[in-house]
Amino acid sequence: MTAAVATPKISSARLIVCYAAILGTLPYLTLKASWVTGGSLGLRDPSFVDSDLMLFANLLTGGMDVVAVVLALAFTYSWGRRIAAPLVLFPIWIGTGLLAPIVLDLPVIVADLMKPQPAGTPLENWVWAVVYGGFAWQGVLLLTAFVLYARDRWWFVVTGTVRPGTIGVAGGLGITAALVTAIGHTIWAFGSGGMSARGQDIVIALLALLAAVALATVSRGRFWPRLVLVWTGAGAMAGSGAWGLFSAFTMGSAGHVPVLAVQVTGGVLMMTSILRRLPHTA
Repeated sequence: MTAAVATPKISSARLIVCYAAILGTLPYLTLKASWVTGGSLGLRDPSFVDSDLMLFANLLTGGMDVVAVVLALAFTYSWGRRIAAPLVLFPIWIGTGLLAPIVLDLPVIVADLMKPQPAGTPLENWVWAVVYGGFAWQGVLLLTAFVLYARDRWWFVVTGTVRPGTIGVAGGLGITAALVTAIGHTIWAFGSGGMSARGQDIVIALLALLAAVALATVSRGRFWPRLVLVWTGAGAMAGSGAWGLFSAFTMGSAGHVPVLAVQVTGGVLMMTSILRRLPHTA
């Protein structure tokens, strides 16, 4: 007879983190569900979401939060460890890039939301608090769930030493792109736009610079802190850059497209470079 293999018990802390992260998606998903089904929840001007473009954008962003729910479950339950690594790592990497700048920029966002909002905006004032509050909540808890999951599945990344080699052409080009990103976002931060957006520009510029330094010094000192910096900075470059490109093309504003294209490409190159230096499992 074959002995039954006991399923590892999931700690209460991991279950709390998982379902708290999922809870954080519900307000945003409720808004999106209302808007794609013709509802007017949180809308001062219902025509704001009537176009095909807005329908697509709401389905896309709502779908991204559905992915966040699936990831939270995968990071907690044993079946998540059987998922092919790229299917887990790519969405959480992009998620890190989209959510980390919001979490780091949260004090500026809160200060901005406390200011009187223009009367002509198509959304109720409370919608912004719900959206950004939900994103910050997800950013903290979903990334916590991922760290616990990664610690179990890829423990050798923390305990091992960097694999010998160089950052290669990809790493060099990625660092150059990170510098272009930092310069571009710094310029934008001192231009026009809301306080929250300009705060995120500063955060993205700093994350890109830290990622560039971490990749350039990857063979010195401990590996995993540099991996974290590159993961976060390159993710911010790729995630926010991809969203910026989507917004630029759909809104008909091409002014930032060159920098954003460099930004996305650079983020991918930096991650490609550092993944080649991951420690061996042995």
